[in-house]
Amino acid sequence: MQKLSSTSSMGRGLQGLIAGVFWATFGLGGLTLGLENSQPALASAVAQSPASPLTLQALKNATYTLSQQGTFTLSNGTLQQGNTTLTLIPPIALGDINQDGSQDAAVILALNNGGDSTFMYLAVVTIQGNGLSNVDTYRLGDRVRVQSLSVKGGQVRVTLLRPKPTDPPCCPTDLVVEAYQLNPAGVLAPITLSESQRQQIQVEDLPIPTVAQDDDFPSQPSLGEFQIQL
Repeated sequence: MQKLSSTSSMGRGLQGLIAGVFWATFGLGGLTLGLENSQPALASAVAQSPASPLTLQALKNATYTLSQQGTFTLSNGTLQQGNTTLTLIPPIALGDINQDGSQDAAVILALNNGGDSTFMYLAVVTIQGNGLSNVDTYRLGDRVRVQSLSVKGGQVRVTLLRPKPTDPPCCPTDLVVEAYQLNPAGVLAPITLSESQRQQIQVEDLPIPTVAQDDDFPSQPSLGEFQIQL
């Protein structure tokens, strides 16, 4: 995990904006909202080939395996099994993650087992035959907030808020940049970012919240629209 430079005026400004405004809007309940409650999009929808099995509907009904948790098949983006709730939430990023020349997807999953904690997972989905395969999944942490997600050069880049030691568990304010890559064994693992790479991701990937005329708060990409395609 790499933290944004404290000397960057842009980083401080974005931290203040997101920590002060974003959290005034989205509480912990936003992690487990149904798909129908997704916020308006910040980006245009990505056009997909009708012949490709990598569709939003397929991702919302795919099977995902979470380490030490089990295998879950979603139905329209969610699964309720006893006290366990697993939900596919925005944003979603498209790109060639396994470097085979075809498009893959990076998605975010929220897992709640009935307690206060909601664990966020990064999952990589690839095309396998005429269907989809969840190659691997990586746990990002408890109640972290994903701000942006993108795929570039085979890397999945994530900008998120993590809790500082002084933060309450519900409300993290530490803005960090992370990147993940599939190794030759197909395992999704974090990679080390240089300072220049962190700054590049900060500029390229961090969405600036937009304010509607009758709204004082920012919006998130809706699950019905992909955030970025590279």
